[in-house]
Amino acid sequence: MFGRRTKKSNTAAQSVQRKPARDPFEAVPMVAEGVRTEVGKDGVTVLVSATLVPMRYARLLGRFLGRERIARVILDENGTFFWRQIDGIRNLGQIANAVRKQMNRPEMEARAAVIAFTKDLMKRNLLSLKVPLAPIKP
Repeated sequence: MFGRRTKKSNTAAQSVQRKPARDPFEAVPMVAEGVRTEVGKDGVTVLVSATLVPMRYARLLGRFLGRERIARVILDENGTFFWRQIDGIRNLGQIANAVRKQMNRPEMEARAAVIAFTKDLMKRNLLSLKVPLAPIKP
């Protein structure tokens, strides 16, 4: 009753094949809610995102005073080109090809740059990804 349990064999778990990983370049980037684009000095693109003030007292005061935390991200030429490619239709693979042509870089370098920039914008809640559903196999 209180003795050690014997381990069951994992033959059933070992025989199950893992699903292949999805290609991240099939995802379609979408501008997050509440993000707007402004043109700053010298024609640079500025992304502006307004969020509620953090929890506790500051949030309570923020509601009464109508305060929001506003974050601004200034994009360089390459970031501006990437941002303009986001239309809700193109996937990351198509955007990577456009970036490759614009920057005259090798394909792997352009793909790595697109993934890194997408991660950075997602961390700042400026961008979200729409992942297409995998087709159902009979």
